[in-house]
Amino acid sequence: MSKQLKMAALAALWALMTLPMLAQNGPAAPVTATPNVLFSGARMPQGGSGAIRVLFISKGHDFDRDGLMTALDQLGGTINWTHVEHPAAEVFYDPANAKDYDAFVFYDAPSRGQPTPQPPSGVPGYRDPGPKAKKDFAKLVDSGKGLVFLHHATAAWNHTWPEYSEMIGAACDWGAPVTFEGKTNPNSGARGRTPQHITVLDKTHPVTVGLGDGFDIVDETYLCETDEKLVHPLLKTDFIAIDKNFETRYAGGWRHPGQGTSLVGWYRAVGKSPLVYLQNGHDAVAWSNPAWQKLVSNAIKWVVSPEGKAFAAKEGKPMKIAKDVRNAKDSN
Repeated sequence: MSKQLKMAALAALWALMTLPMLAQNGPAAPVTATPNVLFSGARMPQGGSGAIRVLFISKGHDFDRDGLMTALDQLGGTINWTHVEHPAAEVFYDPANAKDYDAFVFYDAPSRGQPTPQPPSGVPGYRDPGPKAKKDFAKLVDSGKGLVFLHHATAAWNHTWPEYSEMIGAACDWGAPVTFEGKTNPNSGARGRTPQHITVLDKTHPVTVGLGDGFDIVDETYLCETDEKLVHPLLKTDFIAIDKNFETRYAGGWRHPGQGTSLVGWYRAVGKSPLVYLQNGHDAVAWSNPAWQKLVSNAIKWVVSPEGKAFAAKEGKPMKIAKDVRNAKDSN
């Protein structure tokens, strides 16, 4: 069988596999974005071939690895990317080890969920990256590294490194209570396969270029702890984030005080680093949406751009470091 026929057969098989999923959720409305070539015969070279060097970081939350990495390949005209998982990813918090990458893209949640036995003590607890990693990361943002956080990356380190959550502007954990900015709330809300309309709040920002007034997407949505005062809004969802709208969790007795933010995309500066958070991106239905692809590509381009760097140099403040971490020896 020729290569072309093989690719056509794979594309047809994917279409058959996802037909029930798409039928259940209904088709997404057209968006103002680039054509969707995800999972087609036009797949880019593995790892991409673009000029922007991206380190893609994962671990701590299950995901369709081949599906998401195929989606990253589709951005291959803009980026070339390398994948690393925790705990190895923490080596690259050190600016000396990160010098070969222009931007970090985070799809990780290394300390979420229920406490597990931690070596060497065997005592249950949430994983802590240690004082060296925390100080290294503060140096990384002070070096101006571009940072893009996707979807569940708000669940990274919120039990053991509160300054990291405050850096992003939000904190989540769907299996345990969440402490954010000194206040503890019940575990976060999550609702899968949710049809949503996303409204663009800032049409002038480079991250939203090409998206017009907004777009439709079917994706998992959240109720998480967020500080809107810390961020510059880019996008909002029409989903109302109150506990009763998370029907499965609500029926099981889960309750959450108040209403969560409608923001699903923002930017800010920490240190000298421009930072973007995009809440969408749970599975292949979202990753194959042209608007999602456009957003991620735009975000990566902005955080490495002279404009993004100038914004961060003007607005950014040093990342907070807890006193005990600052005084600790640099060992994990």
